[in-house]
Amino acid sequence: MRRMAFAAIAALLSLLVLSRTGALFPVHAEPMPENTRKLLEKSLSVAELDREIERISGLKTQTQKQIGDSEQKLARQEIAIAAQREKAGRVLRSYYMGYKDFWLAALLNANSLPDLMNVWDKMGMIMQSDQSKMNDYESEYKKLKKGYEQLRQDKSDLVAVERDLVEQRERITALQREVDEALASSGDADLLRKLMDEMNAYWNNVGIYEVKKHFRALAEAMHNLPDFVQKTPGILVTSGLKAKLTITDAQLNEFLRSQDSRFNDFAFKFGDGLLTMKGDNGSISVLIQGRYEIVDEPENAILFHVDKLVFNGLELPDTTRKDLEREFDLGFYPQKLVKFVKAKSVSMEDGKLVVQLAVGG
Repeated sequence: MRRMAFAAIAALLSLLVLSRTGALFPVHAEPMPENTRKLLEKSLSVAELDREIERISGLKTQTQKQIGDSEQKLARQEIAIAAQREKAGRVLRSYYMGYKDFWLAALLNANSLPDLMNVWDKMGMIMQSDQSKMNDYESEYKKLKKGYEQLRQDKSDLVAVERDLVEQRERITALQREVDEALASSGDADLLRKLMDEMNAYWNNVGIYEVKKHFRALAEAMHNLPDFVQKTPGILVTSGLKAKLTITDAQLNEFLRSQDSRFNDFAFKFGDGLLTMKGDNGSISVLIQGRYEIVDEPENAILFHVDKLVFNGLELPDTTRKDLEREFDLGFYPQKLVKFVKAKSVSMEDGKLVVQLAVGG
């Protein structure tokens, strides 16, 4: 641990020198010891988990408010449906208690065509009113039923959110304990803590902003990918009711660099079922690695899941990856390419992405 402390001193001095000159957290500094790197990763994960707990707490508050609003709304609907139920009940009772016979007798006893038409018109008006009462009751009942279904879903969501909140709190407690133990045995806890504070401040003030800029650029570029596929010969090959889409590393790099200049510092590679994006612009280095998955709901799509995210040599936790997935859509939608087609399979190997497509289901 003493060696880790000495290395941390050197890293911190480099950081402080760079901070005075306005430079960013060093990317090309000497490689730090593995113990120091793991400690910084854990410290960053603690900060990111804390941010996730804040997000979940906000979601819990929002869900609780939705439940309260729904319960008040359902109480009002129950009053409304009680009135409609009484009206509908009167209609049904009138039919079962001989009201139909009354109108049948009135029709049979009409002495002239005008009398017959008058009775018929009154029957029509009353039947229309009765039907309206029945329709109102049915409509209110459906609203009430839908409201209770939404309430049950909200309560189920709240249970899941509370469970996630407990899990993340337990996780951050365990991780913070590991950080504290590592600091206590380091021999220079104050210096390492300073290094962690500087690194966390850099991530919160610069890092997350830069990472989101890259994800936003990727998401915007993916919207234009169908046009690139259609204009590039050989990418899409059709055969009857089937089609195959094949994009190589070189084609993807060409496309993305044409969309945004920041991708000039990035390299994209397909292989072993993964898409790896790696870039270094001299100030920051980012590695994004993930896989594609086909989904059919709410629509057929090839969605991208981030399995690994490394920023300036430090791997970020799963909560950060999921947060970026929620905010930025890096998916591909086949029906924006050709109507009525669906993706059936997707694979990444030997420097290319292959998607099998078929018309209809």
